[in-house]
Amino acid sequence: MSLEERLAIQEFETLATAMVLRGYYKPGGDSGTSLRELMAKSNPALYPHVRDVERVDIGALTYVLKRLPDGFWKIRQITIAREISPEVQADFAPVKTTARRRPTYQTGTDSYATAFRGGMTDLLDFISAITCYQIEADKIRTKYRHYKEKKVEDPTRFAVWDELEALDRPKEMTAEQRHSLLHALSVEFHADYGEVKELDSALEGRFPEVVQSITRSGAKDLMVVFADSFGIVADYNRRAKVWTQTVSRAIDEFGFGEKPMFIVSSNQHSIVNCLSPYLREAAKAKGWDDPTLYANTKDLIGDETAEQARRTRDAEGGIHRLETPEHMPFCQVIDLAVVDPELVDARVRWTHRPDAVILNMDYAFGEEGFFLFNELLEAFGSRLRGIYIMGKAGTFVGKRGDIMLPTFFVKLGTGDVYDISDCLGPEGFEGLADVEVHSGGPMLTVAGTFLQNREVLEYFRDRWHALGVEMEGTPYARAIAQARLRGRIGEDVDLGVAYYGSDAPLSSDLLSVPLGAEGIGPAYAVTIAILRNILSRPA
Repeated sequence: MSLEERLAIQEFETLATAMVLRGYYKPGGDSGTSLRELMAKSNPALYPHVRDVERVDIGALTYVLKRLPDGFWKIRQITIAREISPEVQADFAPVKTTARRRPTYQTGTDSYATAFRGGMTDLLDFISAITCYQIEADKIRTKYRHYKEKKVEDPTRFAVWDELEALDRPKEMTAEQRHSLLHALSVEFHADYGEVKELDSALEGRFPEVVQSITRSGAKDLMVVFADSFGIVADYNRRAKVWTQTVSRAIDEFGFGEKPMFIVSSNQHSIVNCLSPYLREAAKAKGWDDPTLYANTKDLIGDETAEQARRTRDAEGGIHRLETPEHMPFCQVIDLAVVDPELVDARVRWTHRPDAVILNMDYAFGEEGFFLFNELLEAFGSRLRGIYIMGKAGTFVGKRGDIMLPTFFVKLGTGDVYDISDCLGPEGFEGLADVEVHSGGPMLTVAGTFLQNREVLEYFRDRWHALGVEMEGTPYARAIAQARLRGRIGEDVDLGVAYYGSDAPLSSDLLSVPLGAEGIGPAYAVTIAILRNILSRPA
């Protein structure tokens, strides 16, 4: 990695942080221009065509459009706050967010308001996504401008731009017309036709609309406004305290007293699906031979009536959903003393019935994870028997879907190291999905998706023997390390960390290609390995 590339990454973070502190910036203005230049100099691993002015990087564009709020290409102002007020939620329509869940509302015909609870780490990732979008939008505008200039010289000239300008309702095209248009765009953008089709599909057939909107807007039209100060410890701590108090009261109301506890940070489906009596009984009623086909779970809870029936039956089986503050991580609490071993995923290999509970919470973003875990460990530390973290990451050592079991985290930039002594091992994945398990090295934590390049990743792979790259783990590990130093949790508390590969950035297998159903097997393999570990330990 050259000195210029390393400095470009550092300067990008510094400038982005300064803009947040200033309170606003225009991605197409002077500050945005500096960010674009720094991103091009840094040569990000996930952005291979950043410097190619002729080629629109469809892979990078696909990735960022999934991480930005739906319809981002149509807005002229986006306001970023810590929280969305109840008044805004009541008066405006929510906006779908795909790959990065953030409360977002359309506050005008061309304005959004969105909330960030992950702090500066999450904001840096967001700003880098906007910067990538701006670079690719500029390429598209330049191509369109060149076409218009040539059109003046030759009015009979015809190109894909004429087709786009004639489109009023792109969704009403026939399949043949759509394929022809997408192919023409791929040629114009020097891009792979298959990638263009995938992007159009990810946008539900709206890629022509995206291109139209870009050509009809100016580079300096978008304004990003930061309504609050970010990175203030007091605010994070306050929100985490309120959330933890809510969780603690709910657990007391269920009558779990001082039962031993296992904390799992994962998702809202895999843990409960593996233990759900409703799913097993419903699958049997439908005559399914394999009740572990979790990709078909929606067929069993496809409407509100079925969902309510599931909640009732699962509650009878010891699985409860807690009511937590809005836009904070959800939680589920599972009473293992009530769960019926005959009605769980057989691969869990239920061996005994511990009188303990599992607190399963959503995976937190950025610095939010530190404060949430800090409060949880303070509240429940004396009862804890195990802490488990499940996530997805870019893999250096395998392929998409492979499992990574790190032994410590290292943070890019500072070099901070946090030992985790992972209690999960390859043996815990015996007989599960057709995946390879990698262990024995660290995970590299980065501040933003695009804030590293190939040389950086290769350095950590070759010198540190890193297994992969992710964005959230270090804050968790820091909270756990501090809780141990304060004596809030014992040295005998198990700590298990597992990631499954969402992409392989050093093998050109990038995040723009969705995991889709491919991710179900690895996600459930990690889930079952965690449950096996919990059940193998006497509470």
